[in-house]
Amino acid sequence: MQRAARRARQRANIAATVGEQNNRNVENLSFSQAQGYEEVPETLKLEELNKRARTQIWNLLFSHMEQSTEVGMHNRYISGTWRDILKSTHALYDNRALDDWNERFSAICSNLRNHIENDPFNLVFDRLQFILRVKNCPMQFIRGLKRVFAACGLAYTIDESSPPTIFPVATPEEGMALLESMQILCQAGLAGSSSHLRNAANNINQQDWAGGVRESIHAVESVARKIDPKASRALKPALKSIEIQGALHPALKEAFTSLYGYTSDQQGIRHALLDSPQAKVGADEAVFMLGACASFASYLWRKRVGGGKP
Repeated sequence: MQRAARRARQRANIAATVGEQNNRNVENLSFSQAQGYEEVPETLKLEELNKRARTQIWNLLFSHMEQSTEVGMHNRYISGTWRDILKSTHALYDNRALDDWNERFSAICSNLRNHIENDPFNLVFDRLQFILRVKNCPMQFIRGLKRVFAACGLAYTIDESSPPTIFPVATPEEGMALLESMQILCQAGLAGSSSHLRNAANNINQQDWAGGVRESIHAVESVARKIDPKASRALKPALKSIEIQGALHPALKEAFTSLYGYTSDQQGIRHALLDSPQAKVGADEAVFMLGACASFASYLWRKRVGGGKP
């Protein structure tokens, strides 16, 4: 009786659970999950890269590399675009001599699979991001990897614009908002702000939480100065100038000024050169500030383009 009641509760929660998981719907659930016999997989936390995700990442890599091979007299060899990508990875990412490069497909697979399956999560992401940024990396692979991240419930997503970047996100919804903001900034030609946000993501992926917050704030400062070049380099005077122009609601200005004050108060974030204790900031604060600053930066630009109209 208790087992049946538990399954009923699980079935009742399936729709809500599925809605929280990016690109996952009822058709993706197994029979056991749909009927409540097994738990529906939850979105993973930051810094989590489980065996399922590693396997799916490897399978995607293998399928793309396999399509770029040619058969020699005794072995199969990597060729074409993926030969260039993996040779660049060997020389520039792994920092290995070119005369150690082995083009045999089996050797390449063995080495790369070992890294994907066994390296710490951040080193796996470092390698993947390097591959994504190699010239001529197929867009089909970039988008495929983004889908793998979503399907496996990783707390990360991929911005496809140049250069492709792995971003940490707390929820799929926050991921969608972040990518939308990045797209707005890129289309507006705000390269400085976009670059700061990518740097923030890289810092967070390397567990440099204070650095992530610092770069996120720099992204907003960059847009504020673009809107009003006469404003001070500090954020608060720039926001005041934008408010006077009628492009920013006073309440929003005060809210973001308070957040800016938080980063100024936390030693090691805005005052990194001071001899002070480490900033009291962790993953949650860093990821929140990344999303908040990306959204606020794109909001400021939309208001500027719209002439301050609500």
